[in-house]
This record gives sequence, C-alpha cells and structure tokens, in this order.
Amino acid sequence: MGWRLVVATNNRHKLAELRSIAAMIAPGELEFLAPEEVLGSPWEGVEESGQTLEENAYLKATALFEQLYRPVVADDSGLEVDALGGEPGVRSARFAGSDADNRRALLERLSGVPPERRRARFRCVLCYRDWFRTVCVEGVVEGTIALEERGQRGFGYDPIFVPDGHERTFGEMEPWEKDRLSHRFHATVALLEFLRHLDEEEAAEPPPGEIALPPWIPWLMRLSAVASRAEQTEQLEELLVGALRSGVPVRVVAETLLQLLLFAGFPAAIEALRCAQSVCQRLGLPWEAPEVDAADNGQGGLELFERLYGEQSMRVRERLRQASPLLEALVLEVAYGRVLARSGLSLLERECAAVAALAVGGWWRQLRSHLRALLRLGIPPERCTELLAELRPYCNQQLWERLQVEWQEVQRWG
Repeated sequence: MGWRLVVATNNRHKLAELRSIAAMIAPGELEFLAPEEVLGSPWEGVEESGQTLEENAYLKATALFEQLYRPVVADDSGLEVDALGGEPGVRSARFAGSDADNRRALLERLSGVPPERRRARFRCVLCYRDWFRTVCVEGVVEGTIALEERGQRGFGYDPIFVPDGHERTFGEMEPWEKDRLSHRFHATVALLEFLRHLDEEEAAEPPPGEIALPPWIPWLMRLSAVASRAEQTEQLEELLVGALRSGVPVRVVAETLLQLLLFAGFPAAIEALRCAQSVCQRLGLPWEAPEVDAADNGQGGLELFERLYGEQSMRVRERLRQASPLLEALVLEVAYGRVLARSGLSLLERECAAVAALAVGGWWRQLRSHLRALLRLGIPPERCTELLAELRPYCNQQLWERLQVEWQEVQRWG
C-alpha cells in the first residue's frame, strides 16, 4: 500500500525535509505532494490562530482537505526553551520576524544564561486528514541552545540548536544527518506507523457496484432531525460538537442546516445556523457561512427535479400546478434551482438530510418521494435501512412505526 499525501504548507523547507525523510524511511511507499501540484495554483494557506501546535496543524489540514477532499497532512512545529518558560513554542515562526530575527531575539533573551540552563526541544505535530478520520502524531528532539549561531544549513532555529548526544548544531550538519535526528523525522515515523495500520481499502472503498457515501452522512441526518424541531438547542449543540470534532467539514454542516428552510421552515434554519456559528466559535473553528454561489441563479431546477422524481416528475408537477401555478414555479426555481442545486453538498448528502427532516416532521407524502430519490440515486435498500436507523433516537414510538411502514411501502411499490 502506498500513500500520496498533500502537505498543507507553503514552506518549501518543510516540504523538502518531509520528502527527504519519506525517501529515507519508506521509499516508494510514502510520498508528499505540494498543494500547487494538485490545485494547479499556489495554496492561499490559512491563518494560524491556534493556541497549540495541534490546533494550528488541525486548522491547516482541515482547510486544505476541504478544498481537495483527498488525504492531506499538515505540519506545525515549534522550539520550546525551558529558561523562557517554553517560549517561543507555538509562536516560533512569528517570534520576532524573519528566521534571522527570531534567532537573534532568542539569543538576546538567553544572554547570560549558562549552558546547563539552556535546555530546549523541537516539537513537530503532523495532523493527518482524510474522509474518515483526523489524527495527530508528534515528534520531539531534545537538546540545548548554543551560545551563538553556528552553521549555514537548515532553516529556522537550526543554527542555534544542538541535539542531545552531538556537539554540532543542526545548521552545521549535512541534511541527511539532521533528517535522521529531527523532530520532523520522529513525527513522520509515527505517521507512517499509523498509516501502515490503516485498512484503507476496506474503509474507503464500497463493495463492487455500491455507490460511495461520504462517511459523515449519519451526522447530517442526526443534525437535520434535531434542528428541524424547536426547543432542541442543547441537543443540537451536543450534536454539532460531536460532528465537528469527528471531522465533518464546517461547510458541510452549514449547507445541511441552510436547506432546512425547505423542509422545516426559515425559523429552524435561522436558529440552527446561529447555533452552529456559536459552536464553531467555541471550538476555535473558522465559521463558513453559506454564501451565494454560481448555482444560486435558479437555473437547472427543472433538470434536478426530473432527475430526482424520474417518471413521477410530471405527475408531481401537475399536483403542484393544481394547487397553484406559483407554487410550481417557486418549487422549481427556488427549492430546486437555488437551494438544492447549490454546490456546497452532493445530491446524496442533501437527500439524506432531507429525508431526516421530513421523517421527524411526519411529512409522509414528501418523505416517500425523497426515499425513492435515494434509491434512484443508487443507494441500495439495505443501506437506506441502516441510514433510517440513525433517526430512531429522534422519533417517538408512533412516529418510528409509521416511518417503517412508509419505507416498506416505498420498497414494495417504488
């Protein structure tokens, strides 16, 4: 098994070291790619606003993953000096300015501190993200801060850091020597060990002939079910925290809650989005508010409607028209053209979330139509049954029994 991971960095030195280490410990097995190799243009990066190395690595990995939706890894590293109470730590890259400024400022802070009190360590956190998991691993190398800069190699604080057991700084060592000792080496070894224990084929690939479902769909169904009901703020907050900590992208959560305006009404969508924004702020995650996108022009509503309703589309349109020609126009242009056609979620994700909202709301006629849409989109009946089971905690006995009846009818008659 081989892994090609995109590195969430614009630091060419970090990328070069990771590639060198990978070639050393796992040639042909582990490959690190620059973001521009996949994006086709430079990566804009993300503000490193975390209070720890882990938080910053998570922020970077998540930002790039949500652009690419392929496995990524992010590095955040820092130098911790005991005599400075662990500084510069998470602020290592921004301690005083440039690399040279940082080294000069650190040596000035340590002026007069004897060698035996100049203990320090480099820490590296690598955050790995894919469709199923978010995992952080760490590498540490202990050492001391030299009395002055020595060596021209490396970058950052390398010319003033002497690893334990050696007399030369990282800046005096050949690159291959540093690569065998560094914090980044130890973190990459830990990452490789984690990757080797992943059964990726089974986790990421559906059985032959079965459509692949994003792993967070159960979360979307739970969120949609709870957010559809008034006075469920506390339960919704708990679900939001669980979903976001499990790696569900903020954008996906926001789009799911936005479309509640179609299936549970504007009040439900407004309160749910406000709750999600508050939870993101509490967790230190950047809020991604749904914005107008290219799909919001209302075009394509009829095409999407016919795709979901299939041979029933004309009959459903006639029923809407009989109620009101305006209703038909609004459903096609607004509901399908401006909301369900938005690019923030796949059609499968939107339909699963819609099923959850309609089920807990008891909108049985509409629920049957959307259950048929799931089957029409290629989800096997047994998988649909598993997804519907996610709604059991949010239904009373009567509602749950009726849901089972409706699902059986859909399977029987299509």
